[in-house]
Amino acid sequence: MKGPIQTLWLPQKKQRPSYPTRYVLWIFILSSPFYLVGELGPGVLPVELPISALMVVCPALAIWVHQSHSRLKELSQDSFKLKLAHIKGYMMAILIMPCVMILKYFVMDYSITQLSLPPISTIDLSVIDIGSLALLFFAGSVAEEIGWTGYLTNSLLRKHGVLATGLIIGFVWAIWHIIPYVQMGKDVDWIIWQCIASIPKRIVMVWLFLKFDRSVFVTILFHTFINLSVFVFPIMGSYYDPFYFNLVFVGFIGIGYLVIQSPSLLQKANP
Repeated sequence: MKGPIQTLWLPQKKQRPSYPTRYVLWIFILSSPFYLVGELGPGVLPVELPISALMVVCPALAIWVHQSHSRLKELSQDSFKLKLAHIKGYMMAILIMPCVMILKYFVMDYSITQLSLPPISTIDLSVIDIGSLALLFFAGSVAEEIGWTGYLTNSLLRKHGVLATGLIIGFVWAIWHIIPYVQMGKDVDWIIWQCIASIPKRIVMVWLFLKFDRSVFVTILFHTFINLSVFVFPIMGSYYDPFYFNLVFVGFIGIGYLVIQSPSLLQKANP
């Protein structure tokens, strides 16, 4: 039995203070080598992703550098705590993006008269291809959301509400992706609208995180289907237009938010 004097001599584990700005800075520092390698030219990654896309590991690695290995391990384990009570959240995370993309298809088909969209039933990927992409995007989403959600969202929610937290992380998330978008050969308009789309998507992810008892796994699923739904869209995502995505996504989420009647997005979360 340990007495009070012995207890004083036991090493005490102290968690380092959380500094969101420093954490974000570490993400960009760790991402820099991937940006540089991406400049060498097209890589060998699937669906013509640039080599810089491998920077998805950086939000998790930044926890290790900014905090500690034990903190990264703790957040990684917390990300896979699945609960039966969260099934509704898992289903929402899986279904939101496919529903938005189907609506987007019909909006584009109706609005752009000069563009002949392939039939919506046309999917130029096999089941094996879709499954492989889902696994690839899931792995990337795990590495990202351990950091963006498990660490950074939790840190920001101590001072800000859902809306402010989503705006801050969404803005940083958009800036972080600009160089890979350029390396993919996207034009300026596409990049601008895709960056704008990062903000409402991140607000939804913060909302899902809080709605379902701070479940990181819900945001991992949602992030996976963000990426997967783009490449399933005809043809291998070549008809994907971020302007129309923003139009449909904001409308779809806005109506859903009013129907669900959730608490105000400005309301601060309990610690």
